[in-house]
Amino acid sequence: MALSKEQLSALYLSKLRGLARDHFDRIDGTEHPVPWGAALDTNDAWTVLLEVAPERSLGQALVLAAHHDAASLDVIAETSAGAVARRAGLFSSSPTVWQLAGNALSVAVPETPVIPEAPDLEPHIAALLALDDVDVIVEHGSIIGECLGLEVARVTGAGAEQRLDVGVGAYDQGAFAAINPHMTPVEALAEVVAQVVTHRRADALTHPLNRLARERWLRSVLIADPSLIGLDELHVVEPMHPRDGIKDTAAASALGTTAQGESVLAACTVGIDLDAVPTAADLADRHQSDRIMIVLPDRDRHRLVQAVAEQSIRPVEFVTAPEPWPT
Repeated sequence: MALSKEQLSALYLSKLRGLARDHFDRIDGTEHPVPWGAALDTNDAWTVLLEVAPERSLGQALVLAAHHDAASLDVIAETSAGAVARRAGLFSSSPTVWQLAGNALSVAVPETPVIPEAPDLEPHIAALLALDDVDVIVEHGSIIGECLGLEVARVTGAGAEQRLDVGVGAYDQGAFAAINPHMTPVEALAEVVAQVVTHRRADALTHPLNRLARERWLRSVLIADPSLIGLDELHVVEPMHPRDGIKDTAAASALGTTAQGESVLAACTVGIDLDAVPTAADLADRHQSDRIMIVLPDRDRHRLVQAVAEQSIRPVEFVTAPEPWPT
C-alpha cells in the first residue's frame, strides 16, 4: 500500500532529524515542509534531505537557504549525490553535499554523467526529417524531430531496422500509427507538423499544442534569430539529464557566441523554475561558457531565483524573451 504525501513527508522529516542529530549534533530545529524531501533549520545551520529527483531539487534547496539567509547548508542525498555535488560546487555558497548509505554519511564526490551517443541516422530517415519546420534534435542517445520545440517524431531501431515514429510525444506516436495505418511516414509527419504549426503561433486560440514545452518553443525561436538576445549564433545543447517525456518542464539550453567571440550558455525557461540556474550552471561548466543567460518572460523573473543566480561562480544575467505563444 502506497504512503500518502503526508505520511511520506513525516517519514522524510523523521529520517532527517535522526541524521542531523547523529552526524551534526543538531538536536533541535525548525522544520520546513518541502515537496522534495525535508528541511531543518537549527540556528541558521540548515540541513536538507533530497529524496525526490535530487539533482533537480538542489535549486529549490538553494532558494530555501537564500530566502532564510542560511549561515550554512548541508545537503544529504541517497541517490544522485555525485550529480548534486557537481552542481553544488558551481556556487559560491558552497553547500556541503553528503552521500547517504544506510545511516552513514560521507562527503559526496562530484560525478559527471556519461551521455550516450546517438546512432548514425540512416539516409532514408534523414530524408524524411528534411521537412520544412522540422528540427533534428539529439538528446541522450535519441534522435527526435521537433516542430517549434514540440516533439513530432522519434527515430527508433538501428541500422536497416531504423524507423520513424510520428506523433506528438511517445504516447501519440503509438496511437497515431494505429489510427492512420494507410499513411506513409512522410505523409504522417507532414500532417502532424501542419497541426502543430496551426496551433503554435501567437494569434492562435489556446490549445494543448501551444501550452506544451514552451521553453523549447522559445529556444527554437531564438535559434532561428539569435540576434533577439544579442548573439551572433546559437545551437542546441542536450541537457545533462534526460527528460521524462514532453510534459517534463526543464530549461531548454543552447550555446551561442557574441560578436566579440564570447561563449554564452542560454537557458530558456517559462514559469518560475527554481532549478533553472543550477541546470544552466551545470551545462555552462560542461561547455566552459564564459557566462550564462537565463532567458524568460519578464513576468517570470523571481527575486529568489535571482538570489541563487548571484551565487553562481559564472556570471548570470536575466534576459527578457519574446513570447511566441497566445497571451
